[in-house]
Amino acid sequence: MKSSQSQSQSQPLLIPDIAKWPNTYINLNSTYDEFLDESGQPRAHWQSFSEALAQIDSDSLKRRESQLNRSVQDNGITYNVYNQNNSSTQSSTMDMMPFILPESEFKTIESALSQRARLQNIILDDFYGRQSIMQEHWIDPFLIYANPAYQRPAHGLLPPRENHIHAYAADITRDAAGKWWVLSDRIEAAAGLGYALENRLLLSRIFPKILQEAGAHQLNPFIQCFCSHISSIAKQNKDNPNIALLSPGPDGQTYHEHSFLTRNLGYTLAEGSDLTVRNNRLFMKTIGGTHPIDVLLRRIDSDLTDPLEMRNESMLGVPGLVNCVRQGNLTIANALGSGFAETPAMLAFLPRLCRRHIGEQLEMPSVATWWCGHTEELKYVLENLDTLAIKPTFRTYKSEVLFGPNLTKEQLESLRAKIIARPQHYCGQEILKCATTPVYRNNAFEPRPFQLRVFLVPQQDGTWKMMPGGFARCAADITGINFSIQVGGASSKDVWVVPDKKIQSEIALTKEPKKERQTPAQIQRRSFDLPSRTAENLFWLGRYVERAEMQSRLLRTLIGLLLDEQTTEIQNACLPLLEQLTDLKTTAKDFLDPETGLLISEKVEYWITRYLKDTDNRESLVNNLLAIERTGKKLKERLSIDSWKRIFHVKQITLKASELEVSIYDQETTDLLDWTLECLTSITGSVTENMTRSQSWRFLQLGRRIERAFSTAKLFSDVFKDSSRFSDILFQGLLELCDCSITYRRRYLNTLSAVPILDLMVFDATNPRSLMFQMESLRDLVEQLPHAGAETRHPADVTATQLFSQIGITSSEELIDSSVEKLSSPSTGFFASIIKQLAKLSTIIETSYFAHTQGNQQSKHNIPLE
Repeated sequence: MKSSQSQSQSQPLLIPDIAKWPNTYINLNSTYDEFLDESGQPRAHWQSFSEALAQIDSDSLKRRESQLNRSVQDNGITYNVYNQNNSSTQSSTMDMMPFILPESEFKTIESALSQRARLQNIILDDFYGRQSIMQEHWIDPFLIYANPAYQRPAHGLLPPRENHIHAYAADITRDAAGKWWVLSDRIEAAAGLGYALENRLLLSRIFPKILQEAGAHQLNPFIQCFCSHISSIAKQNKDNPNIALLSPGPDGQTYHEHSFLTRNLGYTLAEGSDLTVRNNRLFMKTIGGTHPIDVLLRRIDSDLTDPLEMRNESMLGVPGLVNCVRQGNLTIANALGSGFAETPAMLAFLPRLCRRHIGEQLEMPSVATWWCGHTEELKYVLENLDTLAIKPTFRTYKSEVLFGPNLTKEQLESLRAKIIARPQHYCGQEILKCATTPVYRNNAFEPRPFQLRVFLVPQQDGTWKMMPGGFARCAADITGINFSIQVGGASSKDVWVVPDKKIQSEIALTKEPKKERQTPAQIQRRSFDLPSRTAENLFWLGRYVERAEMQSRLLRTLIGLLLDEQTTEIQNACLPLLEQLTDLKTTAKDFLDPETGLLISEKVEYWITRYLKDTDNRESLVNNLLAIERTGKKLKERLSIDSWKRIFHVKQITLKASELEVSIYDQETTDLLDWTLECLTSITGSVTENMTRSQSWRFLQLGRRIERAFSTAKLFSDVFKDSSRFSDILFQGLLELCDCSITYRRRYLNTLSAVPILDLMVFDATNPRSLMFQMESLRDLVEQLPHAGAETRHPADVTATQLFSQIGITSSEELIDSSVEKLSSPSTGFFASIIKQLAKLSTIIETSYFAHTQGNQQSKHNIPLE
């Protein structure tokens, strides 16, 4: 190690031989390091991992890092970042090296934070109850009544001694000497649990064998404990409570985590518009009626939950929600107003409150904090302004932490003036010199400061159980003091808790205790509990995917025709297809040169480019692809990982299309369309074929079938309105566009005729692209919607049957005179009528199920969830 320590600290720590990486890793800051001990040797709990990692060559390590980064991208692990002007989505960055804790130290942390969670519960119970702490002058009243996180409607809302906290999290770190400190409490919502679980999932795929050999504790037992506790706090329907997670929606900062948790825990992801209060009971608005909610996991701030009693401008909450809790009909986790305890200034008072209420010293102290509302503390903060972190007394989403060492002299003086003017609104906090942990950067292992977020949940015996893992964040560089992933630069880590060697050997000699047998779950096949908003998103996802696929096929077919030698026949075949790209004011004649009668290539390219990639054109392919991504994001908790990956790939296509500057006649354009079609068909196959035939699947299929029928009817309406355009070139283009070339040629060889083409594409019920197939599917799907079994016939049934019958009683011979290949008189309004009826059916479905504000009175399924 002596030779290693003599290396220049400014040089990158490149590793020529991965097997020797422990000998090239240097603790540059001479602080406590998670990997190396004081003698420069790996700590005992790192031994197994470092030895296993030494067996992996450098190239393999690079491949695993690339695999991890690709998985992060494919899974869409993102944060929504906000600034003054707009919001943006930022991908997470994950480090390949885990953060490893020995089990003995894990137990110490668990004990210390259990004490802290109990204390915070006592504090919240007092401030929303007797308020003896304030009355006995243990804390300044300003910190209560001026605090926007203190919710007056929550005073007396819960019975005494009832838990306010059902999921507790804390940000902790070590200092340079190796001592643990609490940086902040996370009580309003224990955010980060979903990211921690996903980090473990991803890293277990990168190092499956190493994870197993290290003996890292699994996270599933904690998750089961978490779910059991959440179920146990229900006031109604205790045996099988209905649980929902209240999210601000896709624009929320950690929406990815919300969708991940609900998908993996089986809870329902809800927004405020999905819920309603009736008779002091919270209900979910579903396609089958209104169903009660017993427990609400809250992921929006308390003041936004109820516009009647909290902030009246909130559009994220549910009017009447507070009264549901007040009447004992709903449990919210964590309780409303819990965010009050997160106030940074409270850290200064916790040691005294712990001695008063628990009779103990804080086992893990908070980072030193000085509230400027006291004279002595104000003086200290002003004298040491350039060495402290300055935080607002009350945390809000606009809160900004200012680090004294990063400020200029002018900025320090400006900050000083602000503190003097309003001292009660500021507090100073010590900037710890954090311990370091290894990270992998550019084929090198380097030390980085870190923070660790850990999660606890109460148990029935009153103790708290900590997850044997967590969510670690590392600074971007060795001197970094900013650990915010949203701001950028910081990276996350998986956290492993491994047995101590002595404990591990004892475990190996003892028989594993027999697990208690769980009560078997009741068989359920619920199909009418689909939230109305989710049904609407599924419906439109189906429509957008079909629409984009038809657009891609149309563009590919049209470009293929334009690449051939331009003849009159090819030109006439292109005209009806070009009309599909334009607005109502543009006709086929507008594409022709009045003097030569030939296509104007500049105008053709303009309209194709506009239809392909112009974001200002609402009907462009790119806009429909963006709609797929946007709608798919809202359905993330309903889709499998494989399905979501395929939808996420659509974003890459839109980026590629926006960068496309070449001519439509270049191969790159055709390749892009082929890639788009491949992606869209994989979405269709994955999403539709892997879903259970529930109402979710039916609404997705309804959207697909309506859109496919509409696109086909519109295409044939335009193409067959003028029989003078009929030609073999046009018929070949139609067959390719509708993906029916092989079927047609097997039946009719090379004889191209309007009648059999119309029969195949409109009336053949065995062809999955024909109008008849769509109408038959729509009729069957509509018959299985929640209105089935009602006493009166639903308008959707009537319209779907009319569409089916209209095609069933018509034939291709009635529309086209086969002897002369001319259109017959009945064809004039046939396709127009189909289009009109399809629009009517879509409207009926939307008004019946998506604008759902009351229970479906026609349905016999207007009952609570099983």
